[in-house]
Parts: sequence; structure tokens; C-alpha cells
Amino acid sequence: MEDHGNSLLAGKTAFITGGAQGIGLAVAEAFLRQGARVVAADIDARSLEAARGRLEALAPGRAELVALNVTDLDATEALADRLFSNGGVDIVVPNAGILVLKHGIDTDLATWRRVLDVNLTGAFITATSFARRMVAAGTPGRIIFTASLFGVRGGRENSAYSASKFGMIGLMQSLAAELAEKGILVNCVCPGQIDTQMIQSLFSERAVLQGTSAEALRSAFEARIPVGRLGPLEELAGAYVYLASELARYVVGQSLVIDGGWQVG
Repeated sequence: MEDHGNSLLAGKTAFITGGAQGIGLAVAEAFLRQGARVVAADIDARSLEAARGRLEALAPGRAELVALNVTDLDATEALADRLFSNGGVDIVVPNAGILVLKHGIDTDLATWRRVLDVNLTGAFITATSFARRMVAAGTPGRIIFTASLFGVRGGRENSAYSASKFGMIGLMQSLAAELAEKGILVNCVCPGQIDTQMIQSLFSERAVLQGTSAEALRSAFEARIPVGRLGPLEELAGAYVYLASELARYVVGQSLVIDGGWQVG
């Protein structure tokens, strides 16, 4: 049997949306390494299947993967009921999100609504569904949103995405003020330029349009980051471990930007 007595999250259960890919999967793996049990939800069936074997190999018997559309209130409530009837949840990470890169004047209303629905309304549904049950159970906990660098500043082609993440930070701060007295600490991580499949695909798409290579675009992009590189997922995931742990028991309502110095550089 594994001994997690000295791990930061030993005995904790975490629920992560968008947990079968990208940042969510990296956070799931980091939590498992720190002794937590993880329930990772995702809408993508292929990602769920791929992540299932990966997480089981890392921590046999401590990871559960479930299909979930975060915009579906009834499904989220039902899942929360099941998890709280089976021991509860200590850490909630509303992480699921989508990115659509378009100039504001080229963004149609359907796209705008879809981005806001998944990124902001989905996070609201996840956070409040689980928070209500934490309060009813009288148990302390953590809620850690995945916002973005573009939740603290705007950017080209980011109108809908940035608006959703600015809104998420406002939601986080309000919930933080309301829930701290219940022992539920709410914060968010704001990733900057992280080395995900999403950004790799973006380099490839832009390279075709600009008649250059994805490698050249990546090099030029990384030259703008003071640390000189995109952020590895495992380095970003450490911020979530910190906020989920007892090390952060006096951290409330904060937006932790992890961007390799992009803003200050």
C-alpha cells in the first residue's frame, strides 16, 4: 500500500472539470502525486479513455473519470450528490474551457454565447453546485478556478475568451468573500503562455497562414517571455497544489498569475 502520510493532499478528494486533457489532466496528476483521490470530468470521450489508463497507472484505484458537460446543471448536481453521498469532495477545480480566437467585430453572437456559456456559466455551475454541498456538510474545502492571464488584461482576438475570464475572476472574488467564513477558500490560477496542445495547434495553424514554420513562430513567441520558454504543464500544476494545500490556508480571493514574466517583461 502506498504511504501518503507526508504528502500535501493526503486524504483529500478533488473534483476537476476538463480533467482529461491539458491543464486539467496535469492538475489531476499533480494531485495524485500528492496523495489525493481525484475525480476528473470531461466532455471529450477520447480524452477520457486516454486519461483513464494514464491516471490508473500513476495511482491505481485513486482516480475516477466521468463524462460531464459543465453547462448541464442537472447532470452536475446529480454528480455532486453522488460524490457527497460517497465521502464528499474537499477540492473543486472548475477548469473546463474553450478558446475561440477572433477579433471582437468578427465574433458572432452564437460564438460569444458559447464561449461565455462554457467558460463562465460552466464554472459557476460547478463551483456553486459543490460549494452548496460543502456548506451543508459543514466541511472546509478549496475552490480553485482556472482563469487566465487574459482575465487580468485584454488581448487581440480575445474578446469573448477574455470577457469570460474577467467574469470568472469577479465570480471567484465574490464567492471567496462569501465562503471564507465557512472554511471554504476560493482562489484562481491565471495561466499565461503554457505549453499545451492548444497552443501547439495554434502555432501550426498560424504557420500555414503566414507561410512560415511552427518552430519559427514558437521561437519568436518564446523570445517575448522573460524566462525564454513556454511554461511546462507540470510547473503550472504546482500552483494548484499550493492553493489546495494547508500551505495556503490564509490565501483568499487571489488571482495567481503564472506567466514566466510575460506581464512584467
